[in-house]
Amino acid sequence: MSQVNTELGRSATATISLNESAVRSLAGVPSGAISMNDLRGKSAVTFTPDGGATAGTAVYLSSDVAFETATVSIFCSQEAVWNWTRSGSGTPAATASIVNGGSGTNIMFVLDRFDYGISQYTFNVSATAGGVTRYWTVMLKVENV
Repeated sequence: MSQVNTELGRSATATISLNESAVRSLAGVPSGAISMNDLRGKSAVTFTPDGGATAGTAVYLSSDVAFETATVSIFCSQEAVWNWTRSGSGTPAATASIVNGGSGTNIMFVLDRFDYGISQYTFNVSATAGGVTRYWTVMLKVENV
């Protein structure tokens, strides 16, 4: 039950019951008999927008703007560890609100507008929380021509 508490974002030693609505919701058993087996492999972690289950199925997110700042945000219902790589060109360089390997509940990728030209960056991103890992490809582009 301590693992169920942790999955629900509680202290591992918090008082818990199989009949609690949060536990039933996690198990996917709204009423009737419920057992620990109903909780095996279940996760309360959600990402918005949801990412791909593997690097090969990464979800593509983009912000392509002219004369503005390009931004993309990803949120997690629990604290996640965020890993990313960046490629591209332009000045200033695109940034992430969490350092590679850092943790938090949301990350924002930003490419500030600049004086003249085209600036474009791509981030390959993964996040892990509660044993759940998701993947995204984030593209930011700003055109000031």
